[in-house]
Amino acid sequence: MKKLYTLSMLAILALSSCNSPSKDNSSPEKVTLAAPETDKVVLYEIYVRNFTTEGTFQAIIPQLDKLKELGVNTLWLMPIHPVGVQNRKGTFGSPYAVKDFYDVNPEFGTKADFQALVNACHAKGLYIIIDFVANHTAWDNTWITQHPDWYTKNDSGQIIPPVADWSDVADLNYDQAAVPAEMAKVMEYWVKEFDIDGYRCDVAYMVPNSFWESSIANIRKIKPLIMLAEAAGTEFHEVGFDFTYGWEVYHHMKKLFASEPTTGLAALATAETAKIPSGNKIVRFVTNHDETSWDDVPVNLFKTREGSLTAFVASTFMPSIPLLYNGQEVGHPQKMNLFEKSDIDWNANSFMRDAYKQILAIRSQEAAVLGDEITYLETGSPDIIAYQRGSGDEAVFVVVNVRKDLVNFNLPEALQGKSMLNLMSGKGMTLQQNLNILGYSYYILKAAQLS
Repeated sequence: MKKLYTLSMLAILALSSCNSPSKDNSSPEKVTLAAPETDKVVLYEIYVRNFTTEGTFQAIIPQLDKLKELGVNTLWLMPIHPVGVQNRKGTFGSPYAVKDFYDVNPEFGTKADFQALVNACHAKGLYIIIDFVANHTAWDNTWITQHPDWYTKNDSGQIIPPVADWSDVADLNYDQAAVPAEMAKVMEYWVKEFDIDGYRCDVAYMVPNSFWESSIANIRKIKPLIMLAEAAGTEFHEVGFDFTYGWEVYHHMKKLFASEPTTGLAALATAETAKIPSGNKIVRFVTNHDETSWDDVPVNLFKTREGSLTAFVASTFMPSIPLLYNGQEVGHPQKMNLFEKSDIDWNANSFMRDAYKQILAIRSQEAAVLGDEITYLETGSPDIIAYQRGSGDEAVFVVVNVRKDLVNFNLPEALQGKSMLNLMSGKGMTLQQNLNILGYSYYILKAAQLS
């Protein structure tokens, strides 16, 4: 299993000073974590405003034990910075309209509060990464007036957004040498000063790869890091990212639950995974902040609460690392508009939280699931997804029904007559020629003979 780079204490000391704006002086004692391992990362995305009623850094800290019990080990905080007011959308504006890259949103707390959160995560063995918005800024970011040449302009000399619909942000121009230089300083600042463990890089595909290559190499001189690109393709791994998005399987999974036959999934997933160098991973998900805001929540996209769990199993047990978005584990029923406050009922659907906890525990405990080996199994049914992870006695088999009704299908000959352990129920079962599987349900089976 690949370590995400090593670091000597001499390198830390040599790079401990920073010319960027300083943080608040008071902060709890720091804890140094071991270098994260790519195949063991389990991501949990937090929108600070919505995660708790208070919507603050401090309010997250008492919830860390529950997150760890759920089975996640890496928190991804959506942008923590002050949000622009000019051209703002909605009540609170988009967190991706950053007014000051060197500060925190005062609605979330202070820098000392953020440092306390980082330290609390590390004390519990949790990694924490933050969103990095390299492509654009808010219209009232001071750079607009201080450095107007840093921005992309139209033929009339007016600063423009990166996309017409993104009217609340202004596009940065990476052809201006000062822009990549300054953004590299921003990346360095939060790692050096607050000891964060990496970045999720927003619309990484809209920023030159030359910037990512140099800036990631630079900050990895400070400490081991987790780097996630909101992008897909081999080239992003080549410039230093550990993880990219599995959009193709996500969009295809929605089609399967809508009615499309499952026969095309294997080829698509195989092609998507083939783009990933050894040691790196695709991030698989059934929702995130974009999908929940602009598309729909998993309990609707995958028909029911049970369907959303089934879709999660189908994608999570492929070669990948899993991502959960806050509220997913309790079946949050409404879209979370990025520009508004959307409280989560954490007491809802406790059976879903229990299921997610068990699913993630199985994933972490079974070595076959953490590797890259996968064999898609032919079932002859357009309603079933079936695949094998690993081989021999340690192999794990995943069988999923994407339809609302019970399906009976022929098992592959290799499985017929085998004694299996149902890893969800803990009970043994002997497979016959056919298998019945209830609607929107799944089996996770261990290929081990029962005593």
